[in-house]
Amino acid sequence: MKVIIVGAHGEAKELINRISTGWSVSVIDMDQEKLRNFHPNRQIEKYQGDGTSTLVLKKAGIETASALITLTLDDEVNLEILKLAKGHKITRLSSVVNNEVNKKAYQDLEVELVHPDILLARRFEHILEPRRVVSQAFAGGRAEAIELEVNADSPVRGKKLKEIGSDYFIVGALFRKGNVVIPHGDTELQTGDLVTVVLQSGAFGNVIKLFSGSESRFPLEFGKNTAIIISSEEELSNLTEAEFYTRNTKAEELVILSQETIFADSKETDEITFEAILKDQKFRTVNIQKNSLKEIESKLAELSIGTLIIPIDSEVKISNIRSYINFSNKNNIPIMFSRGTSPIGKIGFLASSDFSENSPTTISFDLASTLNAKAYSVIIDQPKFISHESTESKNSIIQKIQDAALSNEVQLEILSEEGNEAKIFTALTDKFDLSVIGHHQANGWQIKKTTEFISQNSSSSVLYIPN
Repeated sequence: MKVIIVGAHGEAKELINRISTGWSVSVIDMDQEKLRNFHPNRQIEKYQGDGTSTLVLKKAGIETASALITLTLDDEVNLEILKLAKGHKITRLSSVVNNEVNKKAYQDLEVELVHPDILLARRFEHILEPRRVVSQAFAGGRAEAIELEVNADSPVRGKKLKEIGSDYFIVGALFRKGNVVIPHGDTELQTGDLVTVVLQSGAFGNVIKLFSGSESRFPLEFGKNTAIIISSEEELSNLTEAEFYTRNTKAEELVILSQETIFADSKETDEITFEAILKDQKFRTVNIQKNSLKEIESKLAELSIGTLIIPIDSEVKISNIRSYINFSNKNNIPIMFSRGTSPIGKIGFLASSDFSENSPTTISFDLASTLNAKAYSVIIDQPKFISHESTESKNSIIQKIQDAALSNEVQLEILSEEGNEAKIFTALTDKFDLSVIGHHQANGWQIKKTTEFISQNSSSSVLYIPN
């Protein structure tokens, strides 16, 4: 994602040094000499010119930017730039406010404000009355106290403090479900915990990565293996996709579910043919009757299936799709409707407010991270998404999706459309190699019909996450 910073000042340099590498940074300044001497510790793009110029902003990438920050010493200049950014539908707008009389003008643009005077006053207040002031920086700037939220994919989630102990930070307190918890070594960190961490100032990046970073888990929380149903020679491209998927996720083994003989006219056994296709990928074969879900269900305990891959063609019936989805929900097993679209370099998913541990959004970013794929979040205003969400809520969801992309270090593109959700998302699947969808039992029939329509008509493979 791209952030544009207008004003090559010291605070811009410090900010660039601290934010995630997931941000692509452009810096604009009128002063060519200042830009020449502006050297943060990472690669950025520099543009000399007037930040209020549409041409300069376009060169800096405003048409694809996710955030813009103005740091000039002139509020009128800042406000003009922010208005232009607002016109390009950038939702993350922030600025310094140089004169308090201009505060309302910034607020009317829904800009997050930073007050330099207040920040300086807090620091000097800390020096004058250190015991009374709670501040982020202390010990002469050699230490910090920061509050972090434990995400569903955080590396520390589910671990005890004594398992993550360090000499350069300590966890001072947790805020969990409305209660303050003073932790000890056996305290286990949970999703949603707000953790107050005291750390050495030089350890900022490591602590952020530890608590707010991401750790791939999928599909292990459903099962340790990938399984694919193979019924004919025509499904070998699906087997190649299953091999790619298994090799590049946390799955341990590929289980091939097939009849005794697939290649009737082959001079080699099926096992030898599978070995030639899968190369060094670990696999085993299990004989079943053709597409027998009941037989697969009887073997679930021994197979430990984390994803069941089912080859799908253009003639698949909606009744079959419905049966597979019901099987997925009943047994809590993700199902991939495979169309052989591998390797998987582009993953699409419908934007949602659900960021729980095994939601389609969370799993999409998990897969994008492990598969080194780009993520596409699709926002469709009608009939479901916007009709029940305010613009403010929509912007909040977009920011959470952007935060998830940053924590997973995944490239993200947000696609915004209006119209029928099922038809528009299905049409967009020709841009993806894998589409990730899901619904909850509490959702209405319309959501279920959307899920079934996408699964049946998608151009890409579809991964359905059970409720």
